[in-house]
Amino acid sequence: MSRTSPLMREGALSRLGSLRRHPVVAFARASLVVLIALNAAVSVWLIAEFEGQYTEGPPSPARFYVLAGVDDQYTMIDVSIENSTRLLVYQLIRDDVAPEEGDGEDEGGGDDGTSDTSSTTEEEPVNRLDRARTWIQVTVGLLILLEVLVTFVGISGWFRTAGFLAVLVAFLVVLPLAFIGDNPNFADPGSTPNSAPEESAEDENDEQGAFVHEETDFGVGLRYGGFEVSMMYAGYDLGLVEEDNRSSVRETPPEPGTKDAASYVKFDSTLSLRFGPSVVLLLVLPVLWLLAPSGRTHDAALDESE
Repeated sequence: MSRTSPLMREGALSRLGSLRRHPVVAFARASLVVLIALNAAVSVWLIAEFEGQYTEGPPSPARFYVLAGVDDQYTMIDVSIENSTRLLVYQLIRDDVAPEEGDGEDEGGGDDGTSDTSSTTEEEPVNRLDRARTWIQVTVGLLILLEVLVTFVGISGWFRTAGFLAVLVAFLVVLPLAFIGDNPNFADPGSTPNSAPEESAEDENDEQGAFVHEETDFGVGLRYGGFEVSMMYAGYDLGLVEEDNRSSVRETPPEPGTKDAASYVKFDSTLSLRFGPSVVLLLVLPVLWLLAPSGRTHDAALDESE
């Protein structure tokens, strides 16, 4: 049996290395990198889904489903509600719980509230998603420029790596945070997405005062192309309890089977954020750089001398 000599093996590896650094291969790699980066810049970036359902209490089995998509220009949000009649009846039969004295004092300053809303509406045109879009476009353009410089000028590949990390931070960190910052009520079934922050804050304060003996559960898991957050909220709604019994329900949970126990409401929901296929495809770029590394001028001269 013939064995390959070490010299022949080194010669084959040297020819393979010179082929991987061939100008034609480098040009093909750079073209592919540019196409992948441009495709990610103009495609769907983020897909957000929220699904929530009342599993116990009068509003069950009312279900919410919200779907949102973010690309380089627009943010599209679609909201659908199933068994909305149960939710409407629940809102009609429950009583408004009187706010505490501290809350009443805050509500008295109506002029301050209107001034705050006017100031927020003035700042609304410059939102976080627009800044995130600008950051993504700048980082993608910088990555393309660095790829061209590495391929045809011969600068260090570490600059390209830094540009790639900046693109990942823009897509994986800046974009989700900007979406949540501009849509704080996306996962709030009590209000619609893009509603006024002041209104959502007031609703949240009312709900915190109306629900007692609250239970919450929170979990985070990974999924293909993103992550998923599961949430659970439960408590006794004082709006469903007779006014004379509310003080006792505030102190201790009602006994099972009693009339006041029917005020127990439970809501289960999941929020998933996943990135578009073109964004996930960006993870192929490091593989391309490993398969077809960029050759320096002195490396090519060294290969020719060998």
